[in-house]
Amino acid sequence: MRIFHILLWAFIATGTISAVHAEPAVATIGQTSETTTLSGLITDIDGEPLAGAVVRIDGTSFACSANVEGKYQLKARLKKGDLIKVTFLGMNPVEVIYDGQSKLDFTLAPDSNSLDEVVVTAEPNINNIDIRARSGVVQTVDMKRLNEKPMTDISLALQGTVPGLIVTNTGELGSKPQIRIRGNQSLRVGDAANEPLFILDGKVISSDAFRTLNPQDIKEIKVLKDAAACALYGIKASNGVIEITSKRGSYFGTVDVTYSLGMGATLKGRRGVKVMRSDEKLELERLMMNEATPGYRYSEDYYRRRYPNSPDLDAMIASGKAVLDSLRGINTDWFNELIRVAMYQNHNLSVRGGSEKSSYFVSANIATQGGQVKGNSTLRGTMRMGIDVALGKLGYFTMTMDGAYTENKTPNGSSFSPASLIYNLNPYETKSGNQLWSYPNRTYADLMYQYQSNTTDKRGGASASVNLKPLEDLEISAVTGLDYLINEGTQLTPASSYAEQQSGFGPEALGRLNKDKNTLLNFSYNVRALYAKVLGNVHNLTLSLNHDYYLTSTDNLGITGYGVGNHASASLINQSLTGARKPAVSSFKEKVAQIGYGAVAGYTYDATYDLFATYKLDGSSVLPSDKRWNSAWAVGLGWTPSEYGFLKNNRVLTRLNLKGSYGNTASLAGVSAAQTIATFSYLEDAYATARILQLLALYNRDLKPEHTTSIDAGVQAGFFDRLSLDLRWYRRQTADALLDVPIAASNGFSMMKRNIGVLRNDGIEAGISISLPDITPDWGLRFSTSVAYNKNKVIDLYYTDKLYTSDYSLIPDFQIGKPYDTLYGLRQTGINAVTGLPIFIGKDGREIVPGQTQLTRDDFITLGHLTPPYSGSFNLGVTWKNLELDADFYWVAGGIKQYNYTYVRNRDDVNYNALRGLTQTMWLREGDVNKIYYSPFYSSAAIETLQYANTSNTGSSNYLRLSMLSLRYRVPQKVLSSTRIIKYATAALQASNLFTLTPYSESDPETGTLGSAVQPVITLNLSLTF
Repeated sequence: MRIFHILLWAFIATGTISAVHAEPAVATIGQTSETTTLSGLITDIDGEPLAGAVVRIDGTSFACSANVEGKYQLKARLKKGDLIKVTFLGMNPVEVIYDGQSKLDFTLAPDSNSLDEVVVTAEPNINNIDIRARSGVVQTVDMKRLNEKPMTDISLALQGTVPGLIVTNTGELGSKPQIRIRGNQSLRVGDAANEPLFILDGKVISSDAFRTLNPQDIKEIKVLKDAAACALYGIKASNGVIEITSKRGSYFGTVDVTYSLGMGATLKGRRGVKVMRSDEKLELERLMMNEATPGYRYSEDYYRRRYPNSPDLDAMIASGKAVLDSLRGINTDWFNELIRVAMYQNHNLSVRGGSEKSSYFVSANIATQGGQVKGNSTLRGTMRMGIDVALGKLGYFTMTMDGAYTENKTPNGSSFSPASLIYNLNPYETKSGNQLWSYPNRTYADLMYQYQSNTTDKRGGASASVNLKPLEDLEISAVTGLDYLINEGTQLTPASSYAEQQSGFGPEALGRLNKDKNTLLNFSYNVRALYAKVLGNVHNLTLSLNHDYYLTSTDNLGITGYGVGNHASASLINQSLTGARKPAVSSFKEKVAQIGYGAVAGYTYDATYDLFATYKLDGSSVLPSDKRWNSAWAVGLGWTPSEYGFLKNNRVLTRLNLKGSYGNTASLAGVSAAQTIATFSYLEDAYATARILQLLALYNRDLKPEHTTSIDAGVQAGFFDRLSLDLRWYRRQTADALLDVPIAASNGFSMMKRNIGVLRNDGIEAGISISLPDITPDWGLRFSTSVAYNKNKVIDLYYTDKLYTSDYSLIPDFQIGKPYDTLYGLRQTGINAVTGLPIFIGKDGREIVPGQTQLTRDDFITLGHLTPPYSGSFNLGVTWKNLELDADFYWVAGGIKQYNYTYVRNRDDVNYNALRGLTQTMWLREGDVNKIYYSPFYSSAAIETLQYANTSNTGSSNYLRLSMLSLRYRVPQKVLSSTRIIKYATAALQASNLFTLTPYSESDPETGTLGSAVQPVITLNLSLTF
C-alpha cells in the first residue's frame, strides 16, 4: 500500500491522470507561416521504438526527438534536397534527401564500433526468417490496440485483430474460447484437431498456457496462415501458427520502470429475450389450466370447474382473487436480482534496462474480474523475467523464465445457471418467499449454494536460446524450452444441498466431492543453421537447415467420493461405501514425441523477385513404425513491381507486391497412439482382486495422417504513403480426413477412427487502411477495415454420399457438396388453426403431422451454416493534441442458429416464467390464426417431430459488436519534466464489448444460448513510466 500511495502522490503531482505514451517532441525554432510537417516512426532492426532518437535538418537549427512509441513530428521550413539526419546513441546514423514527403519512417542498425563487440541481436524464435514473409502470409496483431481491451483472457482479446483469425466465445467467464485460422481443417470437432500451433519465444506451448499470458509482456504476435509460412514447423502446423514474441530488455543503457493500473467494472451484459410480468404470467397459467400454478389454481375457472355445487364457491373465488391480487403486486426482475455488476482490476509492473553487453526485462501482473453471480470471480497472476547476454563478438545468449496462476472461483454454485434462472423464476416469486411455484418443494435458498467449485491453472516455463555468428554470413541458432501446466479442479456438492438431501442416502453417504488434476508438459528444442549472403547488392541468397524435437506428456487423475459432508476434503471420503456411491478413481497418461529435419532455400533478386522453398520431414510416435515419417513442404513466389526504377520513387503508387504459395502438410492433430497402436489399460471394475487388461480403443493400423494442400495468392498495394490495400485468395483441401465412424458391435467397440473423406476451405481476405497522422498539426486520423470469407464444403466421402454416425439418425453428419457444419431441419409453412400443431412439408410436398406421420431422412432440408462464413472488423483512431480515441468493431454474418425456445412454455412446464407476449402469439384455442408459436397441449408422440430445427425456430446469428473503445490522454512532457521522476504518463478510459447489435432474438448469437455472452468491461487506466 505504501508503494501505491507513493505512486498516487506522484501522479497527483502532475496535475493529471495518465499512461505510457508521450507526444512527439516538436521543434519550434525558426518556425514561420511557411513551415511544413514531416512525421514518422523510428525503430531499431527488431522493430522496437527508439525513444529519444533525434531528427535534424542538416545545416539548420530545426530538430525534434521521438517519443516513447518512436514517433516524431518535425515542423520546419523544408525544401527538396535538404539532408535529413537521424541519430541515436549506439546506432548507425541515417541520412535521407528530402523529396517533398510528408511521412518518413527510419530503421537504425547497431553501430558495431560504438557497441564494440555487439554484432547480432538476440532472437529466441529462430524460425522467424525474413524471407518467409515475402512469399507467405504472415500478419501481425496490433499489440497497442489489443492492450487497450480490458480483458483477463488474451485469447478473447484476439477477436477481430487479424482477418481469417476467428475467435469464438463458448461460455461464461473463465471458459476456453475457440480459436481457428481459416476455418476447420478437419471433419472432427474440437480443439485437438483444429486449433493452431502456439509458439512462445521459439518453444511450443499449449493453447491453455497461451490463455495465461499477460498481453503487456508481449512485444509481438504473428499469425501464420499459409503453407509457405507454416511449413517450417512441419506437421504440427497444419492448422496455422500463432507466434508470440515477448518483450526484451534495453541495449541503450537506460532503465524504465512502468506501472499501470486499470480499475473498473464488469457490466451485466445483454438481457436477451424479455419475459413476462406477473399479470401476463398468471393469465397464461389460467389459459393453460395447470393446477400446479397459482394463475389457474386460484382462478375463478378452477373453482367453478372443481367445486361447481359448493355452497362456499363465492367465498373460495373471493379468496383466490385476493391471492392473485397479492401476486400481481410483486414484479421481481430476476435479471437485476441474479446478474450483478462486478469489479475489474489489473495491475502491471515492469522493469526494462541493460546495456550493450546485457539487458533484462522483468514484469509482474495481477488481474481480477468478477463473474455474473456474487462471489464468482477469475484471478490471474503472471511473472516473467528475460535476460540477454552478449557473447563477445560471436552473438547472444538469452534466457527466459515465466510463471502464471489462474483461479476461477464459484463459491455460490447452482445446478441451474444464472441465465436459466432468469427465464425460469416467476415474477411473483421472491428471494425471501416460501416455496417456489417454479421449483416445487424448494425455496430460493435451495437453488443457491448447491455446490462449490474452484479451478486453478498453475503454469511454469523456461527457455534458453543462443544466436551465434561464427562467420559474417552464417548464423547458428538454437532454442530449447519447457512449459509445464497443472490444472486442478475441486467441486463439492455439500450434504446440505437440495440434491443431496433428496438423494435418499443416509448421512454417512451425503456430500459429493470431485477432484481432478491434469498435468501437461511440453518440451521442445530447435537447432537451425542459416546462411544469408548478398552478392553484388542485388542477389540475396538464404539457405537453412534445422533439426527439432517436440515432446508432450499428459497425466490426468480424477477422484469421485461421497460422505464428505460439507467439507471439500478428500480425506473425508467414506471408503466403506459400496454400490452407486463407491469411491471411483480414473486416470490417463500419454506421451507423444515428434522429431523433424528441415531445409529452407530462398532467393531475392534486387528486392523485386522472391523465391522461397521449404521441406520438413517429421517422425511421430503416434503412428506405427512403418508409417511414422510424414512431410510438410511449400514453395512461394513474390514479385514487387514498385521496386522497379520507374516506380521506386512514385508519389502515387508507393508499394505494389504480389505473392503466391503452394504446399502440402500432413497432420496428426487430435490423434492418439491408442487409435493406431494396441494400447491397454486395467479395467476399473473387476471381480474381487482380479486385474483385467482391456484395449483403450479399437486401433486402426491402416490409419493415415490427414494431408492438407494449400494454395494462396495475394496482392498488396500502397498509395501516397497513406492508403494500403491487401487482398488474398486461398484454398485449403484436406484429404484422408479422419473421423470416428460406427463399426459392428461384435467388435466390442462402437467406434473406430478412419480416413473417410475430403474437406475443402475456400476463402477471400481483404483489408484497407488509411493513415493520416498530420491532417493538421493537431489532428490525426487512422482507419482500417477488413473482411474475411470462408466457404467450407465436403468434397468426397470415400464410402457414401451421406454419412450417418448412427443407424437411427435421420440427419446426416456430413454430405458431399454441403458444408461440414450444415444445420438440417424441416420446412414449416404455418400452424394448423384447428389442431394448433405446426404444418411441416416433407418429401414430394407431403404434409407431416407431428405425432402421426413417420419422419424419413428425405424429409429434411438444409437450413444454413452454423459457422458464419463472413467476419470482419473496422477500426478507427483519432488524435487531437494530447488526446487519442480508438474504437474497434467486430462483426460476423451468414450464420444461423436454432433458438433455445425453453421460454416458450407448454402445459406441463408453464410453472416456469415465459416469453413476454406469449398469450397473444401462441395458439391456445381452436380457430386461432396467424400465431407464431404452436399449441402447448401437444401429445408426447409429437415431441420427436417438434424437437428438430425448422424454418421457424432458427434465426440469423449475425452480430456487430463494439469490441474496444479507448480514450487516452497523454500528459505533456513539459508537465512531467517538473516531477523529475516520471518520464511518460497517460490516463485512459477503456472498455471492451460495450454493446452487441443482432437480429438474433435470444441472448447471445455467438454461443447460441440464453446466457454466457461476453460481458462488457469499463475501466479507468493509469500508467506511469519512471
